[in-house]
Amino acid sequence: MQQIVFLTKEDIKTAVLEALSEHQTQTPPTAPEPEQRIYGLKNLAVFLGLGITSTWKLKKSGKLPFYQAGKKLYFKKSEIEAVLSNRIR
Repeated sequence: MQQIVFLTKEDIKTAVLEALSEHQTQTPPTAPEPEQRIYGLKNLAVFLGLGITSTWKLKKSGKLPFYQAGKKLYFKKSEIEAVLSNRIR
């Protein structure tokens, strides 16, 4: 025959406090930062320090990676910086 054990308020309080302290010591997962984007050819030209025509030619020739959603054009800043760093080397 099994013995029945009753929990007191103190037993429950101790268990809850223990669980909370374990939970607080764990570091929460950090969400990755969203990718920074440059919207539009004009903003990219400003970022690069070039004219719009020169920037358009670089995009058109395929030297700059770009994305398009409908008529909206955007560039990932990290990809543009990677292209620039490879070109300097």
